[in-house]
Amino acid sequence: MKRLNMRRILLLPLIILIFVPVLAYAKLRTGIGGMAENIMDPVNVLSDFVHSACILIGGSFLFASLIKYVEHRRSPLMTPISTVVFLLIAGLILVLLPLVSYVTSNGIPYSLLK
Repeated sequence: MKRLNMRRILLLPLIILIFVPVLAYAKLRTGIGGMAENIMDPVNVLSDFVHSACILIGGSFLFASLIKYVEHRRSPLMTPISTVVFLLIAGLILVLLPLVSYVTSNGIPYSLLK
């Protein structure tokens, strides 16, 4: 029990020492607001990647659901209809997911469609 408390006591100063250089850099250069603005460029790149991946994987799921439906029509016991329905719903959700940023006022818009 004492060993666990000792680790907790040593963990707090370690966490504080990790964040001191970040705060010092933020204060010396541009401030925390400027540092947050510098972080937005990688976030935009990540947002573009997620949007593109959603559209690509969603389209693949829709195509796979069509192929699985044809297989189900040939042999219903080999490919259950639940597989077809799952692929169709997952594909629709993934294709429509990037459009959520246009409906909500929050979030990062897809920069390639600007």
